[in-house]
Parts: sequence; C-alpha cells; structure tokens
Amino acid sequence: MIAIPVKTNKENTAVSTLFGKAKYFAFIEINKIEILKNEQMGGKAVANWLKSKNVEVLITSHLGEKPFETLLNKGLKVYFAGDERIELKDVIIKYADGDLTLLTNKNFHTLLKEDNHHSKNCSKTNQKPEDKLQRPLYKSFIRNIHY
Repeated sequence: MIAIPVKTNKENTAVSTLFGKAKYFAFIEINKIEILKNEQMGGKAVANWLKSKNVEVLITSHLGEKPFETLLNKGLKVYFAGDERIELKDVIIKYADGDLTLLTNKNFHTLLKEDNHHSKNCSKTNQKPEDKLQRPLYKSFIRNIHY
C-alpha cells in the first residue's frame, strides 16, 4: 500500500506540504484510493499509524528527520514528491513511471531541508538509475481509480 499526505479529502486534491500535521492521507492500493483524516499528533505518531495500516511506500514533499528514521526502521520506502504543487493523480503517475527519487540517509538532508523545505534548490536531484524503478501496475491503475 502507498500513502501520500494530501490537502483535502476530495479526489482532485494536491499533495500536502506537511507530513505530521497533514489533515488527510491518501491510501492507494490497486484500483482503489481511500482518503482518511489524520488524527495523529506529530510525525512519529503518523509514521507508526502508516505502518499499522500496512503502508509499504510513502510519497511526500516534506518530512522531519525523526519520522524519516522511524519510517526507515519500520521498513517503509520513502519517495520525494518534489517541492512544487502537484495533484494526487499526477504524483501517482510519476511514481508509476519511476520518476520520483527514493529518499536515503545520503540524500535526505539535501532534498528535505527541514528549515527550508520550500526552497527551489531542493527540487532538482541527481537520481541514480537504480533508484528509478518501473511500476507497471500503477500505470494502468491511475486510469481505473475508484474513490
């Protein structure tokens, strides 16, 4: 399952620039998206909540260091959605096409500068080919979404 923090509970919502304080999260499985209200308090609590919901992948544009460590320790993969406004359906397509960067301990601080996460400087990455994985199941999925 994939989780993405989003701004509203509408199907045409944008990815939220928040993580721990995001109002909603979209949970994506093949042919289904469910948007749930985030009732957790803080990033580490959200990380634990996502793991309890069997999330394997998080796509986000912002994340603190402690929640990031918690997610990695729980075996989740975290992908960077970029720092530009992007709608949910578009970020799913980017993920499916392998166009999102997998966050690691090496690139986390470069991409997600906690003090300046909206900076234009953090949107460009040197993505390695091994980070760019194809996800063919999600390519057809985006055309058949059911909310």
